[in-house]
Amino acid sequence: MNNIATTLPPELQLKVTREFERSQLRRAITTQVADTDSLLGTTSDTTHLLLNELSGFINKLNKATTLAEVRASAASLQSAIGHIEADVAAGSLTFPYQSKGQQSVMDEISARATAVNQVLSK
Repeated sequence: MNNIATTLPPELQLKVTREFERSQLRRAITTQVADTDSLLGTTSDTTHLLLNELSGFINKLNKATTLAEVRASAASLQSAIGHIEADVAAGSLTFPYQSKGQQSVMDEISARATAVNQVLSK
């Protein structure tokens, strides 16, 4: 790896090194955590849970006419995911974006979403 990278121009060396490091991290995640399909399944489950809970919250909130009804509308969502904030604060739950940096993750989301949309809109 290093011999190949050092024969390249500096900007390509950096790109090759970053890709190698990324592949090493992905390999470690696959062997220590889960394969890509399992991770995708967990992501899908998370998205579905949030979509269902958020839909219920919005529907109840839309019908609320009193402060008590507004508070009650959040009960299911709070029950399903309300503990996450405390778990993160306590350090018992961490998310990859915390290590990657929130701005870096937001930039990646924006770049990928835009690139996919550009392909779809052609």
